[in-house]
Amino acid sequence: MTLLMGKHTVSFGGNFNYVVSQESFPLFFPFEAHFSNLCNFLGATIDTDASCPRTTVPNPFVIQFERFQAPNFTEPTLANFAQIYGGGAIPSAVRNQAEGTLNHTYNGFYIQDKWRAAPKLTINYGLRWEFETWPAKALNNSYDNFDPRLGIAYQVGGPWNVVIRAGSGLFHGIIPERLLACQIPVCGGNGKFPGLNNSNDLDSRTLSWSFASAPPIMSLALTGLLQNGQYPNGVRAPFCATGTLESCGTYGPNTVVRFDKDHKNPYGIQSSLSVEFDPFKDTTVSISYLRVKGVHLGSFFDVDQPTPQQSVVVHGSSGATGCKNTYYSLPFGLAPSPQCGFVYAIPVPGAIQGLPGTACQLNGITCAHNYLVYFRATSRWNSNFNGLLVNVNKRLSNHFSAGVSYTYSHTIDDGPNPSFVLIPQEITNFGAEKANSADDIRHRFVANGILSSPTTGSMWLRDFQLSTIVTLQSPEFFTKFAGFDANGDIVDNNDRVGLEGRNTFRGKNLYTFDLRGSRSFTVREKQKLEIIAEAFNLFNHVNIKYFNTVYGSVDFCNASPLPPACPGAFPNNREGSPLSSYGTPRAVFNPRQIQLALRYSW
Repeated sequence: MTLLMGKHTVSFGGNFNYVVSQESFPLFFPFEAHFSNLCNFLGATIDTDASCPRTTVPNPFVIQFERFQAPNFTEPTLANFAQIYGGGAIPSAVRNQAEGTLNHTYNGFYIQDKWRAAPKLTINYGLRWEFETWPAKALNNSYDNFDPRLGIAYQVGGPWNVVIRAGSGLFHGIIPERLLACQIPVCGGNGKFPGLNNSNDLDSRTLSWSFASAPPIMSLALTGLLQNGQYPNGVRAPFCATGTLESCGTYGPNTVVRFDKDHKNPYGIQSSLSVEFDPFKDTTVSISYLRVKGVHLGSFFDVDQPTPQQSVVVHGSSGATGCKNTYYSLPFGLAPSPQCGFVYAIPVPGAIQGLPGTACQLNGITCAHNYLVYFRATSRWNSNFNGLLVNVNKRLSNHFSAGVSYTYSHTIDDGPNPSFVLIPQEITNFGAEKANSADDIRHRFVANGILSSPTTGSMWLRDFQLSTIVTLQSPEFFTKFAGFDANGDIVDNNDRVGLEGRNTFRGKNLYTFDLRGSRSFTVREKQKLEIIAEAFNLFNHVNIKYFNTVYGSVDFCNASPLPPACPGAFPNNREGSPLSSYGTPRAVFNPRQIQLALRYSW
């Protein structure tokens, strides 16, 4: 509702949304296997590359699978595995059990006033109140999400018609509903991690499990699943303590994500200041500064990461050396170094060399299960954006209009993204995650122009239009991943190379030039035919969207002397990577596209 009261225009209102959220999510059905490289995926029989040892058989680093027989979820075999592997539909019983409903509401109320305080001064101010309601088992509802906002516009005037604008405000977002709703089908796991009593109470209706061990054992586990649909506790192995394969490795259930019950709504603190003026006829220039601070951003981390078992010397891509923690239940890959200040050695009876470690196993915690991963979702992450924006716009006159936009910005964050590749590498050192954001683009330039011919005069010269858009953009940043569980904490897709932080791989500049030409013909008084030719990325510049940033080693192999973790020296590969694919394009934007069209309007 809006009320006009003299110099004030007052508006107020609200919204109410009731959301019925039903999610069916058999996440790891029938199973998922992670391989550290192509050689370990194919085996030497198929992968004939010289870098693949001749004795290699297919062996994943970890196998994850989903079980359905409550309450223990310990069935030894996958039912109907032959039909499923043959491409058959996922059974309805599986879909029905891996299903959950989590209904909730989004609500908001606001009041604002546009006050014309003086002929040259306008002030906008207001308050917005937003809140969500969730079932008591899911989250503790928060009702203090108040967003004050203020905007000021002052017309200085003068020959350039100068206007100054400033504003600031809070802007709340919503809790990631899809991730929270995943808890009931499979993600929530079974039970709370010891000491984390403030986790929510949404146990899953199915249960995800993992198994990790040495390569020969993992080859047997993979074979058992593929040929007989057998889980590790169903594969007979007389040489293992229990007579089945699960006792020859790290084996236990997963909690894919369990929310902190006091998870907060994310919000941004936004402030801006701009100056706008008209230096020439039909031309407007705007110079703006924008700052946005993100608070209570959501992501998750593995609370089951044990205390470090040793610390090893590794390198950065620049050659610097430093110490890095590892979590294997027995030393693996690199020898512990007294140079790093400590050497942990907590051998586990019956443990296998190189076996990943868990907090339940190594920290003396009494756990209901030996959780292999236990991801906790919280709202403790932050971000900062600072940007300078310059816009020049020439309005259409004399058959010509143009616009130029340039942005110089910098975005820093500490990894607020609910993605398994962005979870913290060490839960005792969240500060190491602070880096340039994956969304950080320092420079972006966009120019556009339209040139039109007269609509009267010679029939050979009239009714033409030519337009173009030019885009130039500085590189994006990516993270250099080891490509496997380099630190021995079960999680294999967030491990960085050596000392490297997040987003240190610099991509390539982006260039595009789009062109459009058209000619219109009047058929009758209100009917027109237009012939159009358009070209996108006219010069066919290769613009790379994503890079392959899997390095393939625990440490950088371009250091001298050669680090002991490196399989060899590879001087011809980027940064000495053992993988020739490192640094190569993984996805590109569209190549040149040309299209012709006819448009008939009436």
